[in-house]
Amino acid sequence: MSDRYLVGDIGATNARFALGSATGVGTTTTLATGEFGSATELIDAACHRLGIERFDEVCLAIAGRVSGGVAEITNGSLHFAEAEIAKHLDCDVRIVNDFFALAHAVPIATALAEIGGRPSADGVKALLGPGSGLGMSVLVPQDHGWLVVPSEGGHADLAPGSPLEREILGVLQQQHGHVCWETVLSGPGLVNLYQAVATVWGGSWDGSDEPLTAEQITGRGVTVEDPVCHQTLEIFFGLLGSAAGNLAVTVCATGGVYIGGGIVPGLSEFAKQSALRRRFEERGALTEMVRSIPLYVILDEAPGLLGALQYLMHGR
Repeated sequence: MSDRYLVGDIGATNARFALGSATGVGTTTTLATGEFGSATELIDAACHRLGIERFDEVCLAIAGRVSGGVAEITNGSLHFAEAEIAKHLDCDVRIVNDFFALAHAVPIATALAEIGGRPSADGVKALLGPGSGLGMSVLVPQDHGWLVVPSEGGHADLAPGSPLEREILGVLQQQHGHVCWETVLSGPGLVNLYQAVATVWGGSWDGSDEPLTAEQITGRGVTVEDPVCHQTLEIFFGLLGSAAGNLAVTVCATGGVYIGGGIVPGLSEFAKQSALRRRFEERGALTEMVRSIPLYVILDEAPGLLGALQYLMHGR
């Protein structure tokens, strides 16, 4: 068994790396993804920052669709290919979707914010989370461990759940054409949602001013400094509850639904007071079934790196 692993969790904004071993994930480093022109440049910079030269295997978890060992970051520009990187590093390389990797950390996650339901270790588990996009994956229990099934459910059609959300959907359709969950449930999606809410509210944003960033929207929304930002954040969590509930009934996730990604863990207290849980449970005839399903926010540090390490050691 290899004993030194380089693991990476790479999104459109940030790329996190660490050296892992059987004892866990070591010191991590974070780089700005957009500052690099190629995947190999990014990896070399990470190795230099970590002060490492030797490792036996590599797993890179990419925020984008992976096919045939090749991936490109959704909402980004870097291209990752297993064969090219393996030749450059002279070792085995695995490229996986970031939420495929994160799913491998779910069974061993220890820092969880529970939002309703009855804890259960049995049954299918589902995972989703807004970041640079909206990732999803599913964990199916097996006799020895878990089978992780990747998903691109973030690109399924957005389903509004109120008259206001239907108005917002109309604005978004004019701007984007096809509107999926990821159009609003992501970092860029928060900006899209804010602009649509401002438009519905009477044109507070008309496209002529520099739009607020996702960080500014969440900061002002939590403190109620800006009513439009606060409304945007409330709608964001309501829609996230709907997306999580849809995923729960689609895969019968009686083992729990887990929320990760780069946005929600930092807003877990807001999430508990939001419409997240109520909208999660609003499933019509299946409301009683979903009411018993636990909903968790993953608060572990660097769970994507931990999941990538678990995949290399145990998941293949």
